[in-house]
Amino acid sequence: MPQKKKKSGYYYFMLDFKKKLENGGKKIHSLQEIQQDERCSEEWRALSDAEKKRYNDKAKERRRNGEEKFTGIGESLKVVEKQQNEQLKYEMRMKQYINDLVEQAIHFDDLNKTSFYFIHVNWYYTKINIENNVVDYIPAEFAVVEFTLNDGTKRTYHEIIKVVIETGYTREAMEHSDATHKIDINHKDNPTDYKELYNRLFSFLSYQSGSKEKLPILYTSRKMKNVVPCLLKRMADAAGVAHDTFNLYSLEYLFGTLMMRLNENFPEDTNRASLAEAELEKDAFIYTPNIECSYHRSIEGTGEHCSQSIVTQWGYAFCDYCCQLLNIVMRSGIHRPYTIDEQLACSIGLLSIKKVKKVSQLKSETGVSEAYRLKVGERSRIEDEQRKKEGKDITIIDYSEIQEGKSSIIIPSAAASISSSTSTNLSQSLRRPQTLSEVLKGNTDFAPVLDENDFPAIGSGKLKHHSVKKY
Repeated sequence: MPQKKKKSGYYYFMLDFKKKLENGGKKIHSLQEIQQDERCSEEWRALSDAEKKRYNDKAKERRRNGEEKFTGIGESLKVVEKQQNEQLKYEMRMKQYINDLVEQAIHFDDLNKTSFYFIHVNWYYTKINIENNVVDYIPAEFAVVEFTLNDGTKRTYHEIIKVVIETGYTREAMEHSDATHKIDINHKDNPTDYKELYNRLFSFLSYQSGSKEKLPILYTSRKMKNVVPCLLKRMADAAGVAHDTFNLYSLEYLFGTLMMRLNENFPEDTNRASLAEAELEKDAFIYTPNIECSYHRSIEGTGEHCSQSIVTQWGYAFCDYCCQLLNIVMRSGIHRPYTIDEQLACSIGLLSIKKVKKVSQLKSETGVSEAYRLKVGERSRIEDEQRKKEGKDITIIDYSEIQEGKSSIIIPSAAASISSSTSTNLSQSLRRPQTLSEVLKGNTDFAPVLDENDFPAIGSGKLKHHSVKKY
């Protein structure tokens, strides 16, 4: 029987490289794929002698401890079981805390005033700790918001983190940055001081309660559960405090618990966290303007990746579902994004954002009702072109034609120069997001009306003549 081939340090490096790719969303079916990936060998060659020695020492240690059982990717079964037990205890503690928090807030009728803290982190590149196979995310940016159902996003803390990219990771950092947040890795600033960062975050979190002993719970999404701890650990290490100074819980479980407790029709046998995650992943508010940080506001196409934008969107999603169940009046810019008319009025300088008129008041100024404006705005360009060919009138709401004296809005001279084409682009609204609040209100205007012509019976003869119905 041939002797089993001994595993080298490069073998364990390939395992780490495989895990890194999988954490990035890529599916790897075998190590043979990694062996054929030129990037793996390039990164191995780029490692320093000390880093290669760590992998080689790990291989020697595993050979000496041949009697110990390992998983298929070389992890100790004892370590894996320990991590699983710790994770189980953490989840039980988290669920109990969130259940008690929501229950007590509802009992004392102050759920609408209860503060929740959301956190999101972007990163430059990833590293893998060969001692425990844990992926380390090198932070690039983070944002924390204090949120209540009454006041929406009350306070925001945002930071862009400057780091020195380590040798061998420049390519990954450049590619990831270019594909997402586009934060410059070639900056000339001094690296961020994590101790100062800790002090600023600590001050932000302890501001409301004034407590210097126990900080409020931070909530983040499932996708961030391995990313955020990397930032918090760096802060804690720099400040010389325990790692459990910051407690991080599930945003989805919190949202799902609120859904279940506020909606009497919520299905009891449904996984609340999964339903909440599905609602958050709709990204109904992803293209909301002017909620990103000043850095990303200056770079086109990056707003959807901005940490500040993402935590604000989470707040909108919470409000969209919960506010009407608590009889909280939804206010633009607080519980939901500004409407198209409000954005338009501010973009052409008609008035400040704090004095934006209600949409219902715009009819007298434009001569077009809100219902008709929405109907026109939801038509696609192709539909409008078809209507034009058929000789049908196409109504364009031209806000540049609002005349001084017809309303209390004072039009600056610059507004008169706005062309009708510009006005058309600004007033053309997107389709309304299909959020759960629309379902709760019984609003199905956004859904197509289907009948037997859309789903003809088999053998009816209608199938061959079936065409898509316009709605």
